[in-house]
Amino acid sequence: MQKATPHTVKLQYAGNIGMFAAGIGYNTANQKWKADLFYGVVPARYAVDPIHSLTIKGKFAPLHRRYNDDVEINWFNTGLLFNYSFGDEYFLGLPAYYDKGYYYFSTALNIGLFIGSEIRYKKWGFYYELGTTEKRVINYVKNTRSINLNELWNIGLGAVFHIKPR
Repeated sequence: MQKATPHTVKLQYAGNIGMFAAGIGYNTANQKWKADLFYGVVPARYAVDPIHSLTIKGKFAPLHRRYNDDVEINWFNTGLLFNYSFGDEYFLGLPAYYDKGYYYFSTALNIGLFIGSEIRYKKWGFYYELGTTEKRVINYVKNTRSINLNELWNIGLGAVFHIKPR
């Protein structure tokens, strides 16, 4: 049971995984590789219907430093995420009622890249992630005249509670 217990519990605002998300995380012994599982939601107030999603994140944190027993900073984290949105309006394969080529990607699955940092004090950490998804990049490349470069990016902010000791 000890190995199945997550190392972290996280809450995140935005960042391509839902407006609000909660999740658990696991770290390798050297703290350089991390994996997270999130449940996210965009409330109906901000969408036609509420959007529910699951996200898996893989993260590499090569630059971290412990300053004392209480303070540690991960100066650079980079990662990959897979986000799946549930609901009848989302699909992995193009439904038969659309003409071939109407959509050039799945609306249910998002693949994203991100970079960020985390500061930890005792058992609590706070982080940011700057990221994008394949859909944003494709739309930018296809519409460089109508989409600004800054529209590619999304910022996520989060809080982490570290359950297990370092």
